[in-house]
Amino acid sequence: MLQILYKLALAWPLVIRRSLSHWKLLSSVVIGVLLASVIMAGTVIYFDALRELALDNTLAKLTTNETDILIKTDRGPTSEEEYNKVSKLVLRQVDTRISWLLTDRTRGGKSSTFYLTFPGNEALAGEDEARSYFAFLPRLLDHVTIIDGRLPLEQALSAPGEILELEAMVPVGAAELFDLSVGSRLSAVPYWADVMPYASVVISGIFEIPEPDIEFWYLDDETFKSSTRGGFRTVPFYISETTFMEVLGGSFRDLDSTYGWLLSVDPTRLNARNASLTKRHLDTMERRLSSDLFSYRQITGLERSLAEYDRRLFFSKAPMFIILILIAVVILYYVVTISSLLVEQQRAEISLLRSRGATSAQVLAVFVLEGATISLLAVVIAP
Repeated sequence: MLQILYKLALAWPLVIRRSLSHWKLLSSVVIGVLLASVIMAGTVIYFDALRELALDNTLAKLTTNETDILIKTDRGPTSEEEYNKVSKLVLRQVDTRISWLLTDRTRGGKSSTFYLTFPGNEALAGEDEARSYFAFLPRLLDHVTIIDGRLPLEQALSAPGEILELEAMVPVGAAELFDLSVGSRLSAVPYWADVMPYASVVISGIFEIPEPDIEFWYLDDETFKSSTRGGFRTVPFYISETTFMEVLGGSFRDLDSTYGWLLSVDPTRLNARNASLTKRHLDTMERRLSSDLFSYRQITGLERSLAEYDRRLFFSKAPMFIILILIAVVILYYVVTISSLLVEQQRAEISLLRSRGATSAQVLAVFVLEGATISLLAVVIAP
């Protein structure tokens, strides 16, 4: 090994002298390949920039709510155990597929819709458009202002075996619609047959929403209010998660609930390299959760926009590849032409070396060493 290195060291001055002797033609090859490489790299960078601009333009058309991902699913009976089963399935998929894309998560739940009436009229419930539902939002107090009353108690006001009596907060709009105040009572009557005929709800507090258009309320609008839109007059009863699971769910044994998660997406984390992967992850998450959960719904404008971006990208790839192929053909033609001239110039030198007793391996070694030297310089200078 040392002997081979020693011979290469002795041959190196010869290689350098040979290269300098035809530096004009060799420099033409080097400069030509350099410019060709710059053009190829510049073309790729240019097309990447176009892809990024196309993606940015697609995402810019979406509002914040359209960019976010809203997940909701139904489950019954209402209990902490059943909710944990659903939450575990959902969060496992979210953490596996798209956690890197998210900046925040908001969760909540609502009960099935109840008929609403004033105390004493429970037998007539359902004959008008009055409706209600119970809901919990763990971060509710961060986004509302209590203008009258207080937070509801987390335990039932009634004794076990009696008609369920519990406290709840209501928004100011619903309170004005039904002329409610702190201490008012309403009866929530289930439309299904259950062990509990109805629930008596005491208004403990009335709140207003300072910023109803912020991202947080998108979950409330799409998950909670969606079932009572139209001509219904609705009073939503907001209670704590503990009351929802243990008191309400424990009293109505056949109560179904809808659970929702609002996943806040940061669009700046999307780029042309991960857009298609994100679309596949969203599709996979929806497919798997739809097979595991009843009435699973995944609402986002992001999925539709990424699909449109993929379609546009597919039809733009063809002309991109054609241009790159044409550039590569021109480059190869140039390199082959110049290299042929360089080879013709070396014929005399090869003949001279062979006439002095050099073997084919030795002649080849000279050219290999020359090429290795140029390549080494290219590796050092190219970056």
